[in-house]
Amino acid sequence: MLATSRITKKRESEQLRTERICLGIDSGNGFLKAYTDKGHSIKIPSYIYTPSSETESNIVAKEGCSVVYLSGSRYSDLGGKQWLIGSPAYSASPQGKLEIAQLDRGKVDYALQLFLGAIGCMGIDADNLEVNICISIHHAKSFKDDLTKALQGCHTVELGDKFYTITINQVLVVNEGKGVLAALLASGRVTNDHKVLLLDCGYGTTISTVYQFKKQIDRNVMTFGVRELYTAIAKHPDMMKARNGREGDLSIIREGIENQSFQYGKYQPFSFAEVYRSCLRAWANDNLRATLTDLKDQIDSADCMFAVGGGACLPRIDTVLQNVGFQVLNNAHTLNAEGLLALAIHRLGGKS
Repeated sequence: MLATSRITKKRESEQLRTERICLGIDSGNGFLKAYTDKGHSIKIPSYIYTPSSETESNIVAKEGCSVVYLSGSRYSDLGGKQWLIGSPAYSASPQGKLEIAQLDRGKVDYALQLFLGAIGCMGIDADNLEVNICISIHHAKSFKDDLTKALQGCHTVELGDKFYTITINQVLVVNEGKGVLAALLASGRVTNDHKVLLLDCGYGTTISTVYQFKKQIDRNVMTFGVRELYTAIAKHPDMMKARNGREGDLSIIREGIENQSFQYGKYQPFSFAEVYRSCLRAWANDNLRATLTDLKDQIDSADCMFAVGGGACLPRIDTVLQNVGFQVLNNAHTLNAEGLLALAIHRLGGKS
């Protein structure tokens, strides 16, 4: 009630500033990536934690923030609740945090919280936000209605150290990869007539999609991703020996791989480079090679092939993909979100 009172007093004494934005959101199992038409961009880990009463609000980090839901369309289920989103969730409880990849419906059930966490990191200098969103998910047809319902409406929130009233007017839900196609077409890398094979190696899933004539003509969602590789590393005997019988932390493992130091931890650090090589071979043989074999006919007939997602950028995996003809783009992590923003502007822009 105190927070709501502060908002009311501010609105009585100041002229409120309103910003209208289009937003492209790639709601990944590993990271949420978001771009706005005002030049904001963010990448935050897909972590959520409900803090104890001892945890303060007003937390803002580069990759996450605290969120308090004060009033609005979701008050019946979210009113008065607080969450830590992204890196603050991990800092508060490395083992107790919730990973979206652990839940079948995580991208839907926690869509609003993750969206709010992303907005809170962008530093948008306004009081009211009018938002149109294009967001991707692995099964758009199945989750479209539920995802739209989770996001749409008016939400008064405290994000880090700022208060916002955010009205989400329109939500366009598309399959993962649709943003990549839009970005590739806009850049001239492909044309409408090209047969394009896209392999999205994500944290929780691996998706192969064939596009032609600006349409999706074939798609296969496979239930393996980079998380299985990180889990194998965490449970490897050498990792557990170095940690006195305890499994490794997936977040620390991921950081060591992404910065290519292969260093585990900051206190008494050790290298897990050999463990990575061993687990990578097994993961690639069990998953990636079988996928590439299944795609052989499509590979042979495709005009252009692109690999995106965090898995495509893994050391040594990028070389494997390039050797069979895939282009691994420099912005493979964010290209889908960039293209989703273009779709939001083209199909939703100017209608707030």
